[in-house]
Amino acid sequence: MRHRLVRLFTALRSATGTGPRFVLLMALVTVSSIPLFDGLFAVVAVADNPRRGFDGAVGCLYAAGYDPSTTDLNNLVATLRRPEALAKCFGEQPESYRGTLATLVLLAVAGLVYWWLPKVRDRRRTTLPVEDVDADGTLGAELAALRERTGVRSDLRFRVDPRRLTSGASVYGRTGDYTVCLHAGLLARRGTDPEGFRAVVLHELAHVHHRDVDYAYASTALWRVFVLLALVPECVLVGWIIALALSGTDSPWWPGALPEMLSTVFACLLLAGLVHLARADLLRRREFHADLRAVAWGAHPATWDRPEPPGVVPPLLRRLTTLLRTHPDWAERRRVLADAGRLLRVSPLEMFLTGASASLLYASLGTLPFLPGGRPNALWPTLALITPVLCCALGLPVVRAARADGPTDSGATAGLWLGCGLLVGEFVASGRYRLDWLPQQPQLLLVFLFIGAVPAVWWTQSLRLALGLPKRGVRWAVAGLCALVTMTVLWAGLLWWRWGGERIALGAGDPGEGLAKQYREMVPGRWQDYGFDLSTLSAGMSLLTPLYGDALVAAAALLLWLVPLVLLLLQRAGPGLRVRRTLGAGLAGGLLSWAGLATAQIALYVQRPATPKARAGPFLVVHSWWMIVGLTAACLLTAALVAAFSRRHWLLRALIAAQVVQLTSYGGVFLLYSADGCLGPLNTVFDRCQWHAHNGLVVDRGVTLLTLPNAVLGSGCAALVGAGVAWSVRRLRGRPRPDVPALPASTAPVRRRLRFLKTAAVLVLGVPALLLAVVINTLPSASPVAGQLSQQTDAAAPHRAPAPAEPGKKKPEPTPPGRRSKLHTWQVWSWLNNGGARYARQIATASLALNSEILKVAAQPRNKNGKVSVDEKPFHRLCGALGTRVEEAQNYLPVPDQGLQDAWSDALARVRSGARDCQAALIPPKGAPRRPEAERAQLFTASLNGIVVGLRSLTGTVKDITKAATWAAK
Repeated sequence: MRHRLVRLFTALRSATGTGPRFVLLMALVTVSSIPLFDGLFAVVAVADNPRRGFDGAVGCLYAAGYDPSTTDLNNLVATLRRPEALAKCFGEQPESYRGTLATLVLLAVAGLVYWWLPKVRDRRRTTLPVEDVDADGTLGAELAALRERTGVRSDLRFRVDPRRLTSGASVYGRTGDYTVCLHAGLLARRGTDPEGFRAVVLHELAHVHHRDVDYAYASTALWRVFVLLALVPECVLVGWIIALALSGTDSPWWPGALPEMLSTVFACLLLAGLVHLARADLLRRREFHADLRAVAWGAHPATWDRPEPPGVVPPLLRRLTTLLRTHPDWAERRRVLADAGRLLRVSPLEMFLTGASASLLYASLGTLPFLPGGRPNALWPTLALITPVLCCALGLPVVRAARADGPTDSGATAGLWLGCGLLVGEFVASGRYRLDWLPQQPQLLLVFLFIGAVPAVWWTQSLRLALGLPKRGVRWAVAGLCALVTMTVLWAGLLWWRWGGERIALGAGDPGEGLAKQYREMVPGRWQDYGFDLSTLSAGMSLLTPLYGDALVAAAALLLWLVPLVLLLLQRAGPGLRVRRTLGAGLAGGLLSWAGLATAQIALYVQRPATPKARAGPFLVVHSWWMIVGLTAACLLTAALVAAFSRRHWLLRALIAAQVVQLTSYGGVFLLYSADGCLGPLNTVFDRCQWHAHNGLVVDRGVTLLTLPNAVLGSGCAALVGAGVAWSVRRLRGRPRPDVPALPASTAPVRRRLRFLKTAAVLVLGVPALLLAVVINTLPSASPVAGQLSQQTDAAAPHRAPAPAEPGKKKPEPTPPGRRSKLHTWQVWSWLNNGGARYARQIATASLALNSEILKVAAQPRNKNGKVSVDEKPFHRLCGALGTRVEEAQNYLPVPDQGLQDAWSDALARVRSGARDCQAALIPPKGAPRRPEAERAQLFTASLNGIVVGLRSLTGTVKDITKAATWAAK
């Protein structure tokens, strides 16, 4: 057993590095099949019963007011009028596992194909054992010698295909059971070209040694079954739906939802092209690795000096279809043999496919019924599959360059291609849930370039520093930490897009000026004097608050600059890696930040209200906001300049310098607000000179809360821009930046004074940043505005209760049945089916229980005064239960008809008021005086009458809603 484990470990160590990409490819195909099968089953269910098309999450959206004929922005605002109720509706829906079960069946079929494919191939090709064609036994002996040379221990057999006259071979099989099929032409070549014969056999044995036969055959079997059972039926289904719409079928989905339907087709085509390109690239790479392994085992490189076979494909078309072929041509193979480093260079296609796979994988994972939390939690499984691909692809060239003391690519190009893949995949995948051809601000999609490039460059540069450490175990530990930080930074970028960027791109960054309204309500004052400032504040908060209060993001932002700082200080490579200039640039940027803060103070001084009370209102909020803007701008500018003028590790140095600016700026903000009143034209609120440390801490914490992680991540993006601008200027001048190799490690002892300075630098910068991160993520928010902003960002729309009708204003009438559209019927029926009818039944049940108690009391014998004795506790309990049921109904989604909604809310308000009066008449609330008996009896009777009137109105409203939900107009 131990021997087998050792062999397996050796085989895995000698693998080609394509394993993570094969795993990602197969995971993408598997997960993508679940929503495709769910869609197919949903269409079948709708064909049998149209109402079933509005079960589940779709019904909740229609109940909330979803309209397929309007825009994405309108739907977003409409469906999030009551986000808690919508989330509750989603949570109450039964999960459907039909797509998951169908995917399991698909995997079982693919497993059977993978298992039986070698046998089918043997029978179809009618191959023969080597012993049948080896008359003198020399062929078998030579094959055994070659196998012994390679050390292949798997179950392996050689067969001959007598019908193939080419001088090649192939290997196929499944785990632990492989077959090397020799063509008849190769046996003839053995006599004339024994070196060529051995090279071909060694090449096939290299595939077995690399274990890429398993990946290749497993992915091929899974892909073919997926295309046959899921991809083709989905495309046929969408085509059938579009054909029905073009034939004149009346539907609210047509033509408004045409972009969504076509996007489904585009997503399927992208998936098909993505998987084929990825498979073709991986299969070509495994051929290159097998060639290199065969040469390492003794194959002569001259064997690959062969001309291309003549064919009917023109040379131009052959070059254009290079990426589509699964087998490289001889010229490509000779180039790789001449320069093995070509395989370690990061391919733009590889990074683009990885990014697109991430977007498609995330979109499919968000639909899984067994994934807790839905789409937000789908990021971690996606990154768990993407990060190994990214780290391996970018890390292998860095390791090779470090061993040879050669130059290292920055990783920026690879990161940009990764971002392009994320952009394309996001645009196509998100289009399956959009009604607009383009989001209102499509330029915001370019943020994916930064989301992909920042972690890629950071991983490349930090790994190179980690490889410069003296001990091997420490190098591995630091490299693992860097990989985790890379994954977390990539997660933070994608999370920002999910919680903020996507909504801003749809035009819902501040829908209905919700943030501005909240500021006006929470901080009263003359906001009309700060129109531009308030609009800038609302737009800026939409950018800063998506990552608000996330401890993991704060930890990633801290490690993003602290790990490189420690690694730079631990290097012993001479003056080239000193960080004195970087820290000096940070201090200069800090002074620039102080100057900017002072300039902002002076500019706002002219708008300073006359009294301190007025200054503590909108003026102070605007003043704090411009402090945030000035601090952030100083960090971004410093990062861009440091990256532009740094020769090596430019992103890491830019982050360190930006952090110095950040910490220095926090000190400046604290001093400005603590010494308020002593600074003349820099005063904010006070006129009398006094030390206000509490005010400085409160404002400084609010500034830190919004800038500590955001400024670091934003500085990484600014560093990319600065480095890109500097590179462009050098190219225009004809002086591109030279590749600077890393300096060899010095063996000279480090002086104690130098060690002290390095430790002091880490402590001076790291301890305050760590304390700030702990404080802002552990203590409760000091500002109610910040909490409200966080809630507003999550909801994307203000949560407002229905406004009461104005006196004398006529309520809107329900839509007449004659003018009722099919869409209106779908919406109202979904509202009833997904909760409205249930809440009405619960209210009716509670009212029946109260009525039964009333009848029970009425049947009792009367006293001498003609009255009956009433037990107050049952009535108090029953009225409370009725009020609770009414409150639950009031918190439900509004009726998708304004007239019916007004009638529904009015009837519920009457019933709830009667239930409250009933409870107050029987048992007064805590602290309220007990009323006289006669007054209590009168209030109790009036409350029951109010409940009856409200229930009668509610019954009529429910009947109207039921009529509006009839399917006669279908």
